[in-house]
Amino acid sequence: MSHYKGLTDSEVLNNRDLYGVNVITPPPKTPWWKLLLEKFNDPIIKILIVAAFIAIAVGLTNGHYLEGIGIIVAILLATVMAFLNEYKASKEFELLNSVNDELPVKVIRNGGVTSIPKRDVVVGDIVIVDRGDEIPSDGVLLESVSLIVNESSLTGEPSTNKTSVPADGFKTTYSPNLVLKGTTVTDGHGIYRTTAVGDSTEIGKTARAATVEVNNPTPLTKQLQKLSEYISSAAFFIAILAFVILTIFDLVNPVNGFTFEQEYIVAVVVLSIIIILAKYWVPSINAILGWLRVPFKIPLPYPNNSKRQLLLLLVSAFLIISLGLAIAAIVNIDIFSAGILLDSNLLSHLLNYFMISMTLIVVAVPEGLSMSVTLSLAYSMRKMTAENNLVRKLQATETMGATTVICTDKTGTLTQNRMRVIDYDFLQDSDTKNLSTLVKLSLAVNSTAHLDFSKEPTTIVGNPTDGALLLWLNELGVDYRLLRDSFITLVQHPFSSEKKYMLTLGYSNELGKKLLLVKGAPEKVLSMCRPQSVSSSVQEKLKEFQVRALRTIAFAYSESEADSITDTDIPQGLTFLGIAGIADPLRDDVPSAISECHTAGIDVKMVTGDNQDTAIAIGKNAGLLASNAEYASISGPDFEKLSDDEALKVLPGIKVMYRARPSDKLRMVTLLQGLHNVVAVTGDGTNDAPALNQADVGLAMGSGTQVAKDAADIILLDDSFSSIVNATRWGRALYQNIQKFLYFQLTINLVAVAIVLTGPFTGIDLPLTVTQMLWVNLIMDTFAALALATEPPHSEVMKKKPRSPHEFILSAGISMNLITTAALFYSVLVGLLFYFKSSEGFSSKELTCFFNIFVLMQFWNLFNARRLFGGVGVFSFSSNKLFVAIATIILLGQFAIVQFGGEVFRTVPLTGKEWLIHIIATMPVLMFGYLVKKIIKI
Repeated sequence: MSHYKGLTDSEVLNNRDLYGVNVITPPPKTPWWKLLLEKFNDPIIKILIVAAFIAIAVGLTNGHYLEGIGIIVAILLATVMAFLNEYKASKEFELLNSVNDELPVKVIRNGGVTSIPKRDVVVGDIVIVDRGDEIPSDGVLLESVSLIVNESSLTGEPSTNKTSVPADGFKTTYSPNLVLKGTTVTDGHGIYRTTAVGDSTEIGKTARAATVEVNNPTPLTKQLQKLSEYISSAAFFIAILAFVILTIFDLVNPVNGFTFEQEYIVAVVVLSIIIILAKYWVPSINAILGWLRVPFKIPLPYPNNSKRQLLLLLVSAFLIISLGLAIAAIVNIDIFSAGILLDSNLLSHLLNYFMISMTLIVVAVPEGLSMSVTLSLAYSMRKMTAENNLVRKLQATETMGATTVICTDKTGTLTQNRMRVIDYDFLQDSDTKNLSTLVKLSLAVNSTAHLDFSKEPTTIVGNPTDGALLLWLNELGVDYRLLRDSFITLVQHPFSSEKKYMLTLGYSNELGKKLLLVKGAPEKVLSMCRPQSVSSSVQEKLKEFQVRALRTIAFAYSESEADSITDTDIPQGLTFLGIAGIADPLRDDVPSAISECHTAGIDVKMVTGDNQDTAIAIGKNAGLLASNAEYASISGPDFEKLSDDEALKVLPGIKVMYRARPSDKLRMVTLLQGLHNVVAVTGDGTNDAPALNQADVGLAMGSGTQVAKDAADIILLDDSFSSIVNATRWGRALYQNIQKFLYFQLTINLVAVAIVLTGPFTGIDLPLTVTQMLWVNLIMDTFAALALATEPPHSEVMKKKPRSPHEFILSAGISMNLITTAALFYSVLVGLLFYFKSSEGFSSKELTCFFNIFVLMQFWNLFNARRLFGGVGVFSFSSNKLFVAIATIILLGQFAIVQFGGEVFRTVPLTGKEWLIHIIATMPVLMFGYLVKKIIKI
């Protein structure tokens, strides 16, 4: 390989200028102004806009139009804030689309092998690809050994044999000597020269959109959307019912002095409106009937929200109005005389009840819920990335929090992946007592790794085990590149977890003979060797290495006359060359991380291809094996012999599986899921992809193959087990943060709906105006969503058992806590209304005090929501300074609205003394929240 020099640094810069970067241009983004306008498509916003313009139109007749303007201002603030938060979240998610361009690629530059990000590959680069790699650019093969490429992403052909020799009359879509960006090496390895990058590649021309990640809704998001839709339907039903009842009550009240003609036409119009809005109240009534187990449902033709359904409802409403007009004409009811409909008294009453209905919708619908989920996901993803967990699929973030079993690899995950040869027993030259040329060839040639000498210290590029052997050769003063150049490789079968060995067949110019070189698991290699070539001390040395937890590799060879060997041919009659013991120390933080998992109710199982003694030694050191109970450790072959019923019985007790193959890992994951476990599994090889796909959360190693990464939900950038524990911690925190926001917002909604419905019976139609509730529900809740979404995991989050993935997000404990808190708030506020009530009604000062106390109670309840699950003191802000800033903004916003809101918010300025009284009087909410949490366990 040393005869390939590759590009120089200056050539790289020149080619990048000439041919561009290796990035496919994404599809055009939706303009920001379109994203902003989309926020106005929300049904609630549309209704509020109509309400605002009606309020302004009627207000122009009596000079009270400021409330309508206030509603518009609040709508603009809410939509802009929603847009800004969603835009910020979308920027977070764009990380997912750019990550693939940063994956490492092996190239030859300046005469040496080095690793660069995929986006930095340029035309002319010489690229090295191995089994499991994604091909980073289009190119022409220079060398290939048993190279098979999966081109299904472009041609639908899953297996295509590749050769460096150009072919005529080939039957495949592309010439066998061409490799294409985006395809994957399924076997063998090769070297090619890049001919096209980025948009100039075949996939760049035909599949540009393939680079864009689609952010599908997660299971949690779907559950919350259902909850939100149910609450919205109930809100519309309550609003319509309230409007109808209040209107009828007002019309029949003789005090108001409405004529029969006015009562008649209003009744007809209200009936037609009820028909048009049937899609909102019919599902609510049907849901109530179902809850009461009544075997009857009100039929609603056509799918809900369809155009045909809306047309039918509009036609029905038109027919009702037409029928009402016809009846009026027949019985001589004069409904067209001047003043019947334009009577200011009638319009004022109807507008008042309409505004009450709008207020009910505003206070009941949890507008901030979807924003809370988006912010929580975006924040958790960013924090997880900072802690070396690159989230590829959103549902993985929340599912990690429900994980009950982690099936982890050993090498690089529990260990440091800093492999070094520390002991060996090899065939030596009889004269020099140095390693024999055969051993050196076996170490250098029968390998897929490279060394990058451009970095200090020299780093491994490729397989860590192979790399450790090359580093050892380098320390002995042997240049592996010269040995490779002197060897003509004919066939090479890379190491696989199924075979447990690797072989290379080729001609050695140095020895002048054709050789078959084999290395792999000692028991596998020894079974291929002639008994007389194996000394009696080998087994003792093997036992010693394994007890010392060394990764042991055996080597053998034979002279050969064959020109090829198939993947199914098992070599026999080999001559044993010796063994190497490779140390890979346990990571320092692994025992404590595993202990934390056990405290959190998470079972950890190690699945490794290592031998029994090495696996058990690592398992004990890591804290996995506390006893020698039967089946605490088991080999892959023994596990395979167990029937499913037998395996299900012993599976919970298995802590270590050694000499495991990918099929054993896949079966373990499947059986664990059959026991209703939520399983996270790690993998780094191409053959791990089925298990990664099967698992509830697949975690690929950052150093793993592209196939494994593509199958995974999360990529562990540092390959560390502690990163898995961190992902679990953030997954639990994410779920809890959304629960906190639900508790906070639904408490507000319950109290506000009850207050608005109670108001007319206490002598005031609107205890809380539409603009006031827009502040509370659209603006204040937005800040609360941001404050609670950014809460980091607290100390208690890993001290509880995993939640069930099917558990409703509003648990019984949270629901009882919420209802109890809402009941207290409602009682206090209704008591205030009766306290303020007088024969003259309510003064502006009294209504301002009522509004201020309502908001301050919710303000303090935000602190209760933050400590809903414990782990943080009520005034402990060191872990989340953003919470303090947001709480301050909410308080300042409320101060500004009260002091300067005027007619728009129906407020008058309060004195400093009154503010102090309100703040102190509402602070017991904190103590009440603490007591409720102690009594009602969550």
